Amino acid sequence: MAGVETLEAGSKNELLEAFKVALATESVGVIIITEKAAGLGRAEVDKYIQDVDIPLILEIPSSGQVKERKSAGNILKEAMGIKI
Repeated sequence: MAGVETLEAGSKNELLEAFKVALATESVGVIIITEKAAGLGRAEVDKYIQDVDIPLILEIPSSGQVKERKSAGNILKEAMGIKI
């Protein structure tokens, strides 16, 4: 996608470094992270989700994973009052 930068993390250190880069980049408004990647640093990811207003951090299911979780639409509706 044009204008979308991606970072991959295969370890907890890589995940935390990617978060540090994204949070320090003023033009980043949304961070989309998979459950698998978030699992590398669950406590830290949850803390960012709770403590950071901008960028919005949206956790999505990993490929092939099926879990009972809130949909992205429900998360956005709760966080911002936007219904999609």
